[in-house]
Amino acid sequence: MHKTSWMTSDILSRLNANAGMLLVRSLWEYCPEHMFIVRVEGPADFIIEAMNPTRTAMLGDESAFVGKRIEQLLPPPMCHGVIANLSRCVECASPIRYEEKGGYIDCNGECQQGHWQTLLVPITNQEGFVTHLFGVSRDVSLLPEKPLSAYRDSKELERRVHERTAELVATNEHLTHLATHDHLTDIYNRRYLLELAELELRRASRYEQSLCLMMLDIDHFKEINDTDGHLVGDDALRSVARTILASVRECDLVGRYGGDEFIILMPETTADGAREIAERLRRTLTQTSPLTISIGIASLAPDDRFVVDLIHRADMLLLQAKRNGRNRIECIA
Repeated sequence: MHKTSWMTSDILSRLNANAGMLLVRSLWEYCPEHMFIVRVEGPADFIIEAMNPTRTAMLGDESAFVGKRIEQLLPPPMCHGVIANLSRCVECASPIRYEEKGGYIDCNGECQQGHWQTLLVPITNQEGFVTHLFGVSRDVSLLPEKPLSAYRDSKELERRVHERTAELVATNEHLTHLATHDHLTDIYNRRYLLELAELELRRASRYEQSLCLMMLDIDHFKEINDTDGHLVGDDALRSVARTILASVRECDLVGRYGGDEFIILMPETTADGAREIAERLRRTLTQTSPLTISIGIASLAPDDRFVVDLIHRADMLLLQAKRNGRNRIECIA
């Protein structure tokens, strides 16, 4: 298939080279049903992001439809019915099935009539918002005519479509997790943590809410690696990550910044509240393991525009905690 149509979608572009991607590619490239991905721009605003080769073969050059809105591709009233079903799927945030009849313009410029059975599946982001819709359609007007009693396999077709869709959605969820989480500690990776942190900073600034960022690392971590080996060092990183998750609130953002450095972003938290959480974390770790940590805490300032402003101050405070003897917390409001 065309490389661009595979990589156009944000959903598909997140896939990594592993068994899951091979499964999705096989379904996408060889499934006889029409498959497509639609990006949700608004309550009734949908843009085609990708179509599989089966659909492309019917419609011709993918540049003629990828990136276009539904109303640019389908004539009324058919486009109105399609948009209504897309909106319904977004609103209920669960798979729906519907039928539609109408015409489309094929790759030869001729109007073709059809009767489609379509399954729509919503795809959500980490915040639970529906950002894309994945669809599978079959033109039942092309099936040989049979008496209604002979269509017992329609249930089988529905089962197969549901299975394939469930596989695709499950694979996408797994690959999204891999793309946003650190492989060793299973907390957010640096890239995704900073994306979420920027959103929280803008929200806190807009509503004049307090916000604190905590940066910490493991004391003498290099010595652990050099003396006991990197596997022991990996266990130390996992132990710290588990302790952090057990000590912070559900609304706090936790990620591995790099090496043995961790970042915790704490919305609606004052410096005193952040210090209390940090002290609980430090004390829990020393009581349950031979590890100690040093922590720097920075609070949101009026002139902070980006998360890096908070990170820089927290990093300076972390270095100060190291210089002052380690296993301690440095914090400024």
